[in-house]
Amino acid sequence: MSGKVTTGRGREPRRSACVEAGSQARKPETLFLATLLVVVAVVFLLSMTLQAEDRKKEGAFVPEVAREAANQGNAAFLRKDYPGARKAFEQVLSLVPDSLVGLVNLGLVEFYSGNTLRAEELLKKAVSLRLENPAAWLTLGMIYMDQEKFDDALAALAQAVLQDPRNPRARNYLGVVIGRKGWIDGAQSELRRSVELDPTYADAQYNLAVFYLEEKPPAIELARRHYYRAIELGAEKDTAIEKVLKSEPANR
Repeated sequence: MSGKVTTGRGREPRRSACVEAGSQARKPETLFLATLLVVVAVVFLLSMTLQAEDRKKEGAFVPEVAREAANQGNAAFLRKDYPGARKAFEQVLSLVPDSLVGLVNLGLVEFYSGNTLRAEELLKKAVSLRLENPAAWLTLGMIYMDQEKFDDALAALAQAVLQDPRNPRARNYLGVVIGRKGWIDGAQSELRRSVELDPTYADAQYNLAVFYLEEKPPAIELARRHYYRAIELGAEKDTAIEKVLKSEPANR
């Protein structure tokens, strides 16, 4: 998974997810993105909302054993027991082949297990069955970002934001992709919206600072404000960015 701006490559100490480091200070190759806790929250949200959709779609009948398997899969995912979660959600699909709970959650498990092709297949099937599926679109966008398929990521994340416009994490990812395609103003707009929705979201604060540094000339004062807010919220310091912030005069 992508990481934040640094001067080298490697892995950061774990806080709640595995996050890789990025590249140069002024021209970031990779950015500080959302953590595994986001996906845990998505799983529990899906366990409530998608089971309701399954019941509606399947004539109000979902086998009790399928619901129990979904609950077991959620519990295994929380423990980061991905093989256990996979077995549980595969059981859901064996009982209800078109279950959105099974498809989306198994897609999440496969994504975090590194099986991106299988994850993509499952999530595509989920959105083909129900287009209004922001969790599936968000995860597809994350997959395409990992693969550097930015056009596909943009399309998926735009759907995620369209269907769930108050999701700060979807806005964060969309802003990053827009920025990677060279539209700095658009990236800043999405990231500003993300921090408005959740001012405590360190990833978006950090990414907004990065894209303020991408302006010509860099918006040093705005970058400084959001960078140090991200640090206060738990983001790790970046010596390259701090060097830029200290060496450049503030313009706005």
